Amino acid sequence: MPKNTFFNLDEPKRNKIINAAKIEFTANPLRKSRVSNIIKEAKIPRGSFYQYFDDLDDLYYYVLDDVFENIYKAGTRFCDTTDDLFEFSQLAFEFDYQGFINDMHHRFMMNVYQSISSNEEYIVNFNKMRRDYIMGILNKMDLSNIRFKNEDDLIKMYRMIQELKRSVIQRAVIEDLTKEDASKEFSFFLDIIKNGLIKEN
Repeated sequence: MPKNTFFNLDEPKRNKIINAAKIEFTANPLRKSRVSNIIKEAKIPRGSFYQYFDDLDDLYYYVLDDVFENIYKAGTRFCDTTDDLFEFSQLAFEFDYQGFINDMHHRFMMNVYQSISSNEEYIVNFNKMRRDYIMGILNKMDLSNIRFKNEDDLIKMYRMIQELKRSVIQRAVIEDLTKEDASKEFSFFLDIIKNGLIKEN
């Protein structure tokens, strides 16, 4: 957590430092990132950096928490428009699609997963935060027609839909599909999950 001196800065200066950090963390995973690059981009003295943060890790995990919080807030907003899980997933498709095809965002997230993989304490906290987020979404959905009731099974179901979404988006990028075509394909697979492969008699 940054020191109080960081939070005492005016918002534009805080944002300047955070944006400089995001540029560095997009270019490099944590262990290859350099304070020197961040202070050069943010145009602050090295001494000021250590008045604001204990070390590079301190800044990194603060930025990470902020990024995930914003992603989760965006996901939660879709709950305001529907309580249908499948409609929610379709509505969230465009947000996830834009994040994936944004090269800077994609590289940042790839570096994030590489960087946190060796931090067991953060992985535990991350998994708890992710689980709480998923259950927060599912608790706002009407699951009366879903045959799963166990929390672990519901989370697996949600993650399966997310994996499907990522797979469709990856293929859309590789095959240069339009966003509309990718969305239709995702809808096709969602319908299979919802209604199954076996036709009714």
